[in-house]
Amino acid sequence: MINEQLKKLLSKWEIEYKKGFAKPMILFSLSKEPNYPYSLTRIINANSMGQINIAGSNIYPLLANLKEQGLVKSEKVAKESQTKNPEGKAQMRTVYSLTTLGEEFIKELRKSLRTFLGLIIELAE
Repeated sequence: MINEQLKKLLSKWEIEYKKGFAKPMILFSLSKEPNYPYSLTRIINANSMGQINIAGSNIYPLLANLKEQGLVKSEKVAKESQTKNPEGKAQMRTVYSLTTLGEEFIKELRKSLRTFLGLIIELAE
């Protein structure tokens, strides 16, 4: 009984603290290369070994928020396949990249996270 209760409680806590790492994971991924939303979700899932799994529909509000903050920018680019739509136009996709502010922010974020997570690990031991 208590074991099941602990598992459920821990699961809820994990969801809460992992949500806080979604935006940093997006920024870390974009610091390596510009990318489009669906690819970002796959990369983040793979790099976090499934610990942080951002659903495709959830990444758009996160990217919109990062864009509002001036940390990322977006641009429309033609898909690599050069597939054309029925009107003969190339299909487009939105690719996100870090802004100059985003590049500077991520440097400071890395320092902040190292300090903070170091303290958490120290307290947990």
